[in-house]
Amino acid sequence: MPASLAHEHGSPVLLLRFPRQPGVSKTQGSIARIHPLKAHPQHAHSVGLLRRSIIFLTAFACAFAAAPAASAHGGFTLEECDLGPPVVVGPPCVVSVKKDGAAIPYNAASGGSDDLVVAMHFHVPGDPTSRFNFSISAPDGSFTLNTAKRYEVALNLGGVYPGETFARGHDVKVDRTVVGGHNIVTFTQNPVRMADDSCTGAGVCSMTATRTSTGYLDGWIDNLTYISDAADRTSMRGFDLASNVDWVSSPLELDDSTNSIFLRVANAHFEGPPSPAGTLFVGSAEFKLPFPMLRRLYEVDDPASLTPAAFSVTGAGSAATTDVDVDATGHTVHVQLEGLTFSRRRLRILGDTRPGRPQGVVARRLTSTRGRISFSPATPRGSMIRGYKATCRYSSPTLRHHSWVIGPGSPLIVRNLRPGLRYACNVRAMSRAGLGQIARVTMPRFPA
Repeated sequence: MPASLAHEHGSPVLLLRFPRQPGVSKTQGSIARIHPLKAHPQHAHSVGLLRRSIIFLTAFACAFAAAPAASAHGGFTLEECDLGPPVVVGPPCVVSVKKDGAAIPYNAASGGSDDLVVAMHFHVPGDPTSRFNFSISAPDGSFTLNTAKRYEVALNLGGVYPGETFARGHDVKVDRTVVGGHNIVTFTQNPVRMADDSCTGAGVCSMTATRTSTGYLDGWIDNLTYISDAADRTSMRGFDLASNVDWVSSPLELDDSTNSIFLRVANAHFEGPPSPAGTLFVGSAEFKLPFPMLRRLYEVDDPASLTPAAFSVTGAGSAATTDVDVDATGHTVHVQLEGLTFSRRRLRILGDTRPGRPQGVVARRLTSTRGRISFSPATPRGSMIRGYKATCRYSSPTLRHHSWVIGPGSPLIVRNLRPGLRYACNVRAMSRAGLGQIARVTMPRFPA
């Protein structure tokens, strides 16, 4: 399932191919999304649109212009929210904006004492996806917000369902509520330091970034209707991703060969101006995966049994740390990665989800040709246990023999044993992720 995040004229483009599900013959298409990295009024980006199979491949970007409230930019429609007549976008987008708990105005004037907040609702013609965005900059329009400040932005999406979100922020919390039939999404996050505009579409980055934003903050929402498969779309509802990294894959990749989930990230190794030369860039990434998404797209069929031990992150640099929370009540897994160094990383996020070993294994010879192996169940670690397999082997310089059996649980009856031989037996739980850890036991001779 290849996925990548590219830059096109300064805007990151996310490419995604969903894995084919077991027993499903349909071929899924590719999806490209874009989360414009910069919301500066002077930045104008190009727009393109491409259909591939039954799912849209879209690349779009927008100019946060202080001009018309609604206008066309290179083939997509951009509508600023909360401006009132004659522009009718549905409900006003902005419910409230707060900094450290204190309200700040939405339409603050440039050069004033308040931070500048811009919110938009836009769509690409031919694509039914509704997208919302907000961005906050310093009063002078620069991305130099204080990263110690905590911002809260609440948007009213009306009848649009907030399927997934993407944010440039740190310690991002996304709340979805319904008030009076309207979907309200609230982002709470800190601004982040970014060193960007230095990576190619293939994720190859220069050693030093073109620029550094010392305090950047934005958020994106869409309703996932660019995904043609209704079951895929439903499973992804509640997926949230945030990062300060220049090049990020979204959603995460599934590696069938290793039963692992990967996040691809890339960035310049050093920050750009105005940072001093040689300043090392340090990145972060965090995401929330709903249980239905883990089941359908990543083949983790028992996500409630996941433990933080399953999330062994590799490839993130020696200073990287990982915090994992499996919320069985909220049916989500939240992963936060800190201290990432670059230039390019393929982070293994979800490692071995195969079951643990069966416990209390006991083998008893019933007859000269049959034996019984009893045990307590193994512990699932993300993948549902579907049965158990026991393999018994005898080996000597002159003779080799083995017998195996598969069953739903304890006990397992091993047949076709040979009289007078002592067998070494392995017992393992089976799951979609593969065979679990081995429990060893000796099957005695018969007759003794």
